[in-house]
Amino acid sequence: MKVMNSKTALCSISSFIDPSFFIILVFYLRILSNTTTSVLKFKGKLTFERIGILLNDLKSRKEKFEIQPVLYKKLLTLMIEVLENILKYSDQFENFILDNPDYFPEFELSRNDNGFVLMSRNPIRDEDITEISQKIEKINASGEGELKNFYRETITNGIFTEKGGAGLGFIEMAKITDHELTFSFLPAKTNYSIFELILHINHIDN
Repeated sequence: MKVMNSKTALCSISSFIDPSFFIILVFYLRILSNTTTSVLKFKGKLTFERIGILLNDLKSRKEKFEIQPVLYKKLLTLMIEVLENILKYSDQFENFILDNPDYFPEFELSRNDNGFVLMSRNPIRDEDITEISQKIEKINASGEGELKNFYRETITNGIFTEKGGAGLGFIEMAKITDHELTFSFLPAKTNYSIFELILHINHIDN
């Protein structure tokens, strides 16, 4: 009786399997190898009190998720910028949210093998999509020096309201994150969309 070695046996088996199967298998193995764990998440009406609770939640979980002091400071600053950015404009959409509870603001901080990801979603008016897109695209296209100049120009020439600055929050986020600001607009009700913002922070090598 002829016995095949393992290499011959594998080649024999693979000849009966569609090559696309192996491509799909490798794809899913890569996904599984980069595991993602939720650190904290929230969906609901955002208030200053709620922001304080979320910041305390991060503090209480920094040891469990092995967050280094420098990285913790970055995450804390980013959370404040993201959550306050939502809060500044939340009362403009209070009636809309009460009538459509599925569109309450959302926030999640998760950890993966590369670092941490902050995700937020909140309603905006469709008429504001172009302005928001242009601001973030300009920030993403700017280098470190350009960001500093853009920050000064925004302070000098920006239009400020009682609700806050003229895009200063996005600039602050870009100065802290290790990647471009990732954003998209998800369709919601008539005249409204959901603004999704994703920020990445890499682990710090010891």
